Amino acid sequence: MTAGSVGAAYAGALAGLHGAILTGNASSVAAAATTVADRLAEDRLVFVAGPGAHSQLAVQEVFCRPGLPAGLVPVIDRATLLTEGAFRSTTQERTPGRANEILAPYDIAHGDVALLVNASGVNATVIDLARALRSRGAVVVGYSSVRSEQAVPEGHPARSEPGVSLSHLVDIHIDTFVPPGDTAEVAGVGEVPLATSANAFALTWTLLEAGAILDARRGHDGASGAGARWASSYRPGGDAHNAEVATRYRDRVEAL
Repeated sequence: MTAGSVGAAYAGALAGLHGAILTGNASSVAAAATTVADRLAEDRLVFVAGPGAHSQLAVQEVFCRPGLPAGLVPVIDRATLLTEGAFRSTTQERTPGRANEILAPYDIAHGDVALLVNASGVNATVIDLARALRSRGAVVVGYSSVRSEQAVPEGHPARSEPGVSLSHLVDIHIDTFVPPGDTAEVAGVGEVPLATSANAFALTWTLLEAGAILDARRGHDGASGAGARWASSYRPGGDAHNAEVATRYRDRVEAL
């Protein structure tokens, strides 16, 4: 295949996956977005976590991003960052008992909202985090692929517990429809990665919907009130806008 045809095949796989996410999650995303908007309107923070090497990339994608609401807190599991060692990341995400350590720096209280994304939805860390967040009284929105969860056999090193998956443990679940193995076979190309794009798309869709809800409620398009959106720093006035928004959150969001 030529470079152009390879790119077209990959784009087709992504388009099909994004279309499935849109078709299959309208009501779930609406519920999640309303919950996020409600909390942001109360000037509360919304926590976003994605334990696992590539799952955390989606978390970083939506943080401090133009067009998306401020007030998000990235919950970073440094032990599973790719930059801390790719194979170490795999080992750590399969290690139980790490949730309280990961959540220790974050003041997550009853009624807070946590968006929890994971490509496979079965490893020990994401299962433990879902339970730990629920035990703190958080409303947990989970993002994973049900068919990927179901495809991981009992006894596989990635599966934490028999029959237990992220989709079973959350208040609202959004299906990313990623094929088993987090990839797809594309004719003439071979295996192509899909999970990171799917995770980022589903998270971004939820947050865009939340932003639209907030805009409709307050009748303006993202000034510096609770849940205001970030602007592009490459556009006129963007830096000034973001500096104003940051004054509301800087003392509460360490990553800023």
